[in-house]
Amino acid sequence: MGANSPPFTVFLDFDGTLVEPNVAILVVEEFAPNGRQVARSIDLALKAQKMTLREAWEQEAAALPADRLPEMLDFIRKKAPLRAGARELLALLKKHDIRTTILSGGLDVFMDPVLDREEIDLPILSECATIAPNGGLRVLHPHGHPSCRLCGICKALAVRGAGDGPRTVFIGDGSTDRYGAEVADIVFARHRLLEYCRATAIPCFPFEDFDPVTERMSAWLEGREPIPSPRAIGRAASPCPISQELTHQG
Repeated sequence: MGANSPPFTVFLDFDGTLVEPNVAILVVEEFAPNGRQVARSIDLALKAQKMTLREAWEQEAAALPADRLPEMLDFIRKKAPLRAGARELLALLKKHDIRTTILSGGLDVFMDPVLDREEIDLPILSECATIAPNGGLRVLHPHGHPSCRLCGICKALAVRGAGDGPRTVFIGDGSTDRYGAEVADIVFARHRLLEYCRATAIPCFPFEDFDPVTERMSAWLEGREPIPSPRAIGRAASPCPISQELTHQG
């Protein structure tokens, strides 16, 4: 890494992190038959690890009326605000040329209305949606692990793919973020991810809105505080194969 290279790269979750709501839950509640019950049961199953993200999307896609997709996108555009302080954080990262990727277990088609509305132009790794031959919504997993099926998108693989250069920073909130957090050098966590980090002794910085994240990163980038040293990453007890492998290598 060169002397003027950015000191870290950032991976930013979308649902419940960059935006306030979980967009998938919001859409299922509004458009699926018995939507609130379906959304709640899937959400609780994910939290309890009784369902994988792929299984969750299978159920959600089956419940959503694909012929109403334009209505869903308009609904998202109106009902999915950015988390407070998001614009300021993104402006800071852009100012300092920090490579930032949106890393989401959500669907690209559900993210686009928000990103277009806010004029956010960042690399995105996410699940993808298409219309199946039967006219229903079909979910694809182009960024999954080659063999593991725990997750739809393999956030651990994406974070570790940053290579041996700058430190990796992971910012997330939910059950599907835990494996990304296990293999990142620096973690900012809220909600269920914060609970998981505390339960498994993963060092993290808690946040609710983005103001403390921006303040801390600003202090790092301006040299007012030292950036945390790379940590021993991975977790031996994790079901994530990448996390396990990193622990063994360490």
